[in-house]
Amino acid sequence: MRALVPLLSLFLLGGQAQHGSDWTYSVQISLPSTMRMTAADGTVYIAQQMHFHWGGASSKIRGSEHTVDGIRHVIEIHVVHYNSKYKSYETAQDAPDGLAVLAAFVEVKDYPENTYYSSFISHLANIKYPGQTTTLTGLDIRDMLPKNLQHYYSYHGSLTTPPCTENVHWFVLADFVKLSRTQVWKLENSLLDHHNKTIQNDYRRTQPLNHRVVESSFPNQEYTLGSEFQFYLRKIEEILEYLRRALN
Repeated sequence: MRALVPLLSLFLLGGQAQHGSDWTYSVQISLPSTMRMTAADGTVYIAQQMHFHWGGASSKIRGSEHTVDGIRHVIEIHVVHYNSKYKSYETAQDAPDGLAVLAAFVEVKDYPENTYYSSFISHLANIKYPGQTTTLTGLDIRDMLPKNLQHYYSYHGSLTTPPCTENVHWFVLADFVKLSRTQVWKLENSLLDHHNKTIQNDYRRTQPLNHRVVESSFPNQEYTLGSEFQFYLRKIEEILEYLRRALN
């Protein structure tokens, strides 16, 4: 990994999603074109949609598509953007510099309810099945992301869903979104297929770097040690929780 210090911060403008949410391969929120992100090189990207990848409570698999030092997280959030030099997402999606995705990991433990997610999660009952839609108002996407947008990893790769085109500038945030266990359970169990089976493991396995250079906007040691410590601390907490339930 190559560290570039300093890099310019990412800036998000707007962020009120009012176009609705629908099921494709995941929960997806359509975003207004007023929500934009400016990358370190000055490129302005226009938001298109936001979706989630998870493993599932019953599968006991963590569903993030990226790992940091081999550590996988419970859920990964993707905010998909397209380069503002193009007139539309449809035009940009085939261009070599057309797309950017802002990714964030979800951390779960005994946190209180994250109220920025309350309205969104409460609407999931309206989109249980493929193709269903519901309207969301007053949803602030910026509040649904980590507060710190200055610390992130960056590399050039592909979409993780079809058509998996190799034209994506990835920005993977180092800080986490914190959700309660109940909120994560509801999210992981929100979608059903046409056979009434819960849809889980809606993620692509982590792919080899294939000589790609991963850059960071901060000294990597600062977060590597903290992330590893938190990972093992979570494992200990999970074991203690299992023993507590077994003894009750």
